[in-house]
Amino acid sequence: MHITGTWRRARLAAAAGACLIALTACGESVGGTSAGKTLVAANYGGVTGKALKQELEDPYTRATGTTFQQVNVGTGFAAKLQAQAQSQNVSWDVIEGLAGADAAQLHELGLLEPLPQDMKARLEKVSLPGTVTDYGVALAETGYVIACNTAKVSRCPADPAQFWDTAAFPGRRALPDNPAAMLATALVADGVKAQDVFPIDTERAFASMARIKPHVDVWTTSGDQQMQVMRDQQVDMSIMWNGRAKALMDQGVKLRLEWTGSLVNPNYMVVVKGGPNTPEAMRYLEWYATHPEAQAGLARQLAYGMSHVETARHLSQSEAALLPAAHADDNQVRLDPQWWVGNRKAVEQPWRELVGG
Repeated sequence: MHITGTWRRARLAAAAGACLIALTACGESVGGTSAGKTLVAANYGGVTGKALKQELEDPYTRATGTTFQQVNVGTGFAAKLQAQAQSQNVSWDVIEGLAGADAAQLHELGLLEPLPQDMKARLEKVSLPGTVTDYGVALAETGYVIACNTAKVSRCPADPAQFWDTAAFPGRRALPDNPAAMLATALVADGVKAQDVFPIDTERAFASMARIKPHVDVWTTSGDQQMQVMRDQQVDMSIMWNGRAKALMDQGVKLRLEWTGSLVNPNYMVVVKGGPNTPEAMRYLEWYATHPEAQAGLARQLAYGMSHVETARHLSQSEAALLPAAHADDNQVRLDPQWWVGNRKAVEQPWRELVGG
């Protein structure tokens, strides 16, 4: 299996770093003074917020005494943090799962706290390649998958091209209101291979979106809404986050998932610049990055990918198979956050016209 193979190769290279971190940050006590502090943690809320509390926040509280106040943001993290910064009233300390495009944008704007270089070097030694950036550590790498309600459709589209083929695969549809993800998916639907999606040919991508738009019944704006429209049978099929699809199946909703041509969006734990408790937020980030058991608990609940090289050792084969990395060879596209930073202004207005028109 691809995911376990990736972890196994990285584990050998990480052994020395793991030993070093075990002496500095991996234990039950975290460096610095933590007791009596409260961190304001912004996240997607819903099942994600509950899992973060159970698997990360509560264990960190037991280890350090630091407590948490969760903020259910749902969506629009970048705009909301920019508004806080402009009003000089930054209230968040940490964001638990900021989408890659938003993270890159906020980093460019100087609104995220850079990782100290010595910390970044330590974390890279115990993390999967590419999961540690200058501004955060991967948390909840998300797959955009096709989900079909098996009680409503007899044939589920196997890839984006078939999802776009409404004649051969009839049914009510939902798509995420997310230009960074959906423009890439639109190119896959139009026949572009995963490795050729970025940089995005925006003219071709918008033309592809124009073909599917008349058949989109709901444009979802949050993970909770993705679940609601499928649970309430407002739509028969959807492109949605793989973890929210798993949560629906855990609740008894019978879904079929298709991964071919899926898009993977990296998400990160980041520390907000100018937050009320920046040093403690950075200690929490390092604790997360160096505790594979906690990461595995989160992955087990949410089916999203994590950062540590040892995380897969704490998952069963069937649990690991639900993670996006297990499907990396199925024409999977990885979102390029830097493309979004350079092109956001050019695509946001035509996207709003597409969705709202």
